[in-house]
Amino acid sequence: MSSDVQTSDPLTDTVDSIGKSWLLVLLLGVLTIGVGIAALNHPVSAYATIAVLFGVWLIVSGITSIIRGLGSHVDGGSRVLLVISGGISLYLGSLFLHASIAEKFALLSLYIGIVFLFRGIVDLVAGFGGKGQSGRGWTIFMGFVGMGAGLYMINHPFAGAATWITVMSWFLIILGTMEIVGAFQVRSAAKH
Repeated sequence: MSSDVQTSDPLTDTVDSIGKSWLLVLLLGVLTIGVGIAALNHPVSAYATIAVLFGVWLIVSGITSIIRGLGSHVDGGSRVLLVISGGISLYLGSLFLHASIAEKFALLSLYIGIVFLFRGIVDLVAGFGGKGQSGRGWTIFMGFVGMGAGLYMINHPFAGAATWITVMSWFLIILGTMEIVGAFQVRSAAKH
């Protein structure tokens, strides 16, 4: 008695399913490049749009945090922190939505600067504390880069915004190019 049962390889199945929709990956790449080029050509509009979207995200995350904080499954300390952070997110989100363009630039640059600064501090602490770990030098280096970028964004919000949007625009163009190349590679792999 022979067995005609075929076993399927999950990786092959995944490549096959993506290969069938390689055109969607190609479209995503083209759209990503388009957004990057548009942001390079209209940096003020791009940054203002990002600020508004960030404001909406803060409002949604603030509401979510408050709802989670009021839930019965959360203990006292976490409940208070969730409600407070939710309230702060709601407040900041409303600032982003009602601020002038100059204020949006300054607020978003300040936020990005603070995130970079804290991330840099975390990387430095991890790097200096990780004696003997591989990549320690890079972690310390990136900590200094993050702190420098954060301080620059905080102290020069408009120049920082211009630099940030330019870097992000080029990142999108490069990412879109990689997605287009990847689409054709996936299509080719699915054929074999």
